[in-house]
Amino acid sequence: MELIKSFDELKKITSGLKNKAEKDEKSKIIIKIAMATCSIASGSKAVLDIFNEEMKKQPLESVIKSTGCMGLCHSEPTVQVTKPGSEPVVFGHVDPKRAKLIIEEYIKNGRLIDGVIEVN
Repeated sequence: MELIKSFDELKKITSGLKNKAEKDEKSKIIIKIAMATCSIASGSKAVLDIFNEEMKKQPLESVIKSTGCMGLCHSEPTVQVTKPGSEPVVFGHVDPKRAKLIIEEYIKNGRLIDGVIEVN
């Protein structure tokens, strides 16, 4: 990785990354898996691994991100899925089996499954 030599160069890189992220959010499925301490203790690493493995097999463009605390410790592990043109949907108590169900039912077929958390 090259050394950034000026503030202007940093601003240019930052702007490019921001534009890419905005483009991805409009055209790709965004999957956010909480990876805070309580999330990890509840098994979110296994959930993250499942999404990383299974989404590679799908004919859908997606971005998988690990996030900090979503403030939903009572429902960990939590996963937020945002489909292009749709509001985010947050699923709670996600284990590897439910992760696969979220991919099959919600992401691929648009059918909600039990365990959606209403977020204000």
